[in-house]
Amino acid sequence: MGYNCSRFPELSLLDDEKAMNNIDCGNMRVMIYSFPKLVSDAFILSQNLKIPDRYRKVKEIIVCGMGGSAIGGDLFKDLSNIMINLNVSVIRDYDLPKYVDENSLVVAVSYSGNTEETLECFKQAYERRACILGIASNGLLEKACSILKIPFLRVPGGYQPRAALPLLFIPLLKVSEAIGFPMIKDIEVKRLCWLLEQYNKTVSPESPIENNPAKKLAIKLYGKIPVVYSLGHLKSVALRYKDQINENAKMRAMCDQIPELNHNEIEAWERIDFKELLYVVLIDTKFKNKYIAESIKELVSKIEKEGVGISVITPPGETMIEEMLTAILLGDWVSYYLAMLRRVDPTPVSLISEFKKRREEKVKYSEAFEEWLSKACE
Repeated sequence: MGYNCSRFPELSLLDDEKAMNNIDCGNMRVMIYSFPKLVSDAFILSQNLKIPDRYRKVKEIIVCGMGGSAIGGDLFKDLSNIMINLNVSVIRDYDLPKYVDENSLVVAVSYSGNTEETLECFKQAYERRACILGIASNGLLEKACSILKIPFLRVPGGYQPRAALPLLFIPLLKVSEAIGFPMIKDIEVKRLCWLLEQYNKTVSPESPIENNPAKKLAIKLYGKIPVVYSLGHLKSVALRYKDQINENAKMRAMCDQIPELNHNEIEAWERIDFKELLYVVLIDTKFKNKYIAESIKELVSKIEKEGVGISVITPPGETMIEEMLTAILLGDWVSYYLAMLRRVDPTPVSLISEFKKRREEKVKYSEAFEEWLSKACE
């Protein structure tokens, strides 16, 4: 595909760093560019985790979080399903499942440390005498862990929660290792960090459109409604794409998973409304089940036959974790470039902030949690 900036002058914006800096007042570019370093930092930081002996006997790991603090749990779950013999669940809600008990390890993840859904799950986990670990940059979660003598990992602050993903995801790999279920070797960590550094140069703003797959994909998605499909250990990567496009570009997007979509969403391609508004991104993997390959061919053929644009992405990497993180790095930059093309500052999330503020004013959850905490430590 050619990118004729003389015919479509708005596209040249993606090669104009000064113009992008004028739009990106919150410096989201700096945060995304830090992704490889944060991965490396998170591995080093996670070495400080101290896991009590009884945590090594748990039957499962329950990751509790919301939004950008929860996606790391989703990624961890996708990998754990394939790589280790331990059940992992992710709770994005106020209530823990009934089965959570003293044999469960509940990891409460809240970048701010003040997410009320996560704090409520933390409270329930404590009351059920579950094993608990907290991960946050500060806030009530850190305070509660300190008072109740619960293991806690403090991660660096100053990032948007969605941009802090490595700091919230990598520690989960180390938690798994600490209780006897390793998922990545030291030599693989070094190669992963090197690969992310190299790939970041390809997809970052300094790389021109003609050499930059993230800019090319953003241009294809500009003015469209992205429909993101994924499979295997990359299932939650599609959700990450949708969420990043929502928050950074302030755009609607949809996502689904293969092979599940072959049993429902595929019917939506029979009679397509507003097909000119849709563009499909399929995140493929070299590790897919052999029976899925034919399904992908059929799906791509059907979408192309209907005249809807589609891009099939196979992220670079020799391991599942490498594929996962390079795919995420690509998607984060795509969401950034979409924000630039739409002339919106990707950093502020005013509606989310306003909603949280109004809820706190009415519900006063922080006060209720502080009251519970004071009673719990009596």
